[in-house]
Amino acid sequence: MLQPQDKQPKSLYLLFFTEAWERFGFYTLQTIIVLYMSKQLLFSDDQSYQLYAIFSALIYLTPVIGGYLADRVLGYQRAVIIGGVMLTLGYGVMIINTSAAFFAGLAILITANGFFKANVSSLVGTLYERDDPRRQGGFTLFYMGINIGSLFPPLIAGVLVHRYGWHSGFLMASIGMLLGLVTFLVGRRMLADHGSVPRGSPLLAGRRLLFYTLFYVAVLGFTYIFYLAFQHPQAVDFILEFSGLAVALVVGYFIFHEHADKRRKLIASVILIIISVGFWALYNQTFTSLMLYADRNMAKPFMGIQLTAEMTQFFNPFFIIVLSPLLSRLWLKLGRHGHDPSIPTKFAFGVLFMAAGFIFLSLGGQCCGSDGIVSPWWLVGSYFLQTVGELLISPIGLSMVTVLSPPKLVGMMMGVWFFAQAESAALAGFLARFSAVPDAANLSQALGIYDSAFMNYGLLTLGLGVVAIALIPFLKKMIANE
Repeated sequence: MLQPQDKQPKSLYLLFFTEAWERFGFYTLQTIIVLYMSKQLLFSDDQSYQLYAIFSALIYLTPVIGGYLADRVLGYQRAVIIGGVMLTLGYGVMIINTSAAFFAGLAILITANGFFKANVSSLVGTLYERDDPRRQGGFTLFYMGINIGSLFPPLIAGVLVHRYGWHSGFLMASIGMLLGLVTFLVGRRMLADHGSVPRGSPLLAGRRLLFYTLFYVAVLGFTYIFYLAFQHPQAVDFILEFSGLAVALVVGYFIFHEHADKRRKLIASVILIIISVGFWALYNQTFTSLMLYADRNMAKPFMGIQLTAEMTQFFNPFFIIVLSPLLSRLWLKLGRHGHDPSIPTKFAFGVLFMAAGFIFLSLGGQCCGSDGIVSPWWLVGSYFLQTVGELLISPIGLSMVTVLSPPKLVGMMMGVWFFAQAESAALAGFLARFSAVPDAANLSQALGIYDSAFMNYGLLTLGLGVVAIALIPFLKKMIANE
């Protein structure tokens, strides 16, 4: 039984449900996006992978800017509201069944995510003192909320789309985000001053009209640029390269101007973020190569039901919901006795579990594939291993950013954490092309392509895990308080 001092703040549950509904909308889109491009817009595998990679990369690029604006001007609460309104609108635009509306909706979502994604996580960090032992457990529970939101779309979206058409999936996403926005607005008073407008903001200095005029002009301008990016995919590589350089220079500037102790912690944070890129590149195969693998080469009968490709997205959030409370309590118990594994240790083992998931799936296809068809249990087992890895990296990473970053840089560094996922999404799109199946390939040939790609993914990530283990002593020293 939890002691009173171990109980989480009540406002954590407001953010829990806000994020759960936002993820409901986002994972509804994730469930159908590649299939929509492949089956409705009739794009090839390569085109679908490339466009998905563009969307995934850009949607995690904007939180760097949104986090910085929240730190210095808007405050986390106001940024979350702006992002929620725009996300609801973006999904709604995609109901119109044309490629132009689809790309316009994606562009709105990319801009909106800059204000929502990093800042709701940063709000969680404001609920705890920096040395509060509940912090990592709180972020693990918050991460469970994320995955409660992503649990049901794979079960519902496919049925809706098959019965009522693709527009019903986008409508469901918009309704989900709207419910998240309403949840936040109704319960916002629970946050009190956490994440309010920061001191020194022009919003407190009588310059609201000028700021909001420039702000919304910039929002429209960036959204239009993101729309054009889908028309000119080759330009996205340049955008990411330029953005990566800009982010590196900005982060380097702030690191250089911090005191030695804070500088060390920021450098350790950046190294861990770089390690996470390899992890997320494999994670993003869930919505590309693994989705098409399930559609083409997975046996559909499973525990008395017909398992569609969309429904396989159920397993990752299901395992997260089952395992999150257990790990949250485990970290709290170990921390109370001084035995909680370090953040670098958790990261290293998270990478190794991801590698194991892909090697396991590849071996299943090689040894047990029959006429190009593999039992769904191999994919379920792979998702279980990947999920354990995810729980050792994602919620721990969110907590890590809030505890290792100076308070004035938390929003920006949270944006950098998500920017790493932008870079990993671009890498994921590149990796997914190694699993692209030619139109003329039969099932056995397709399975051979997937098995080879998955084994290579696993071995590459295994190498990254070995590097991460070797860095543990160095990173622990960097993070330690003197």
